[in-house]
Amino acid sequence: MLKRAFIIAEVLERELKISKIKLKIYERKEKEFESKYKMDSSEFLKKFESGQLGDDEDFFVWWGYLKALRTLKERIAILESELQRLQ
Repeated sequence: MLKRAFIIAEVLERELKISKIKLKIYERKEKEFESKYKMDSSEFLKKFESGQLGDDEDFFVWWGYLKALRTLKERIAILESELQRLQ
């Protein structure tokens, strides 16, 4: 049983590392959009989701990065929680 737990922990750690790398990449892209359009992401989301910004492709890409960021943060929290449970 210990070997099984070790293998599972190893896989979770690898997934956590990959997810954190992706998170940094997406956070960098988020900052690029914030700089380019001179607004923070929360302001962007409000305006975009209420239809105030139009249909520019950049806005859809930015929106996608923000949704991916939220998903990655949830994934990281779950992975960290499961790793703690195994230790």
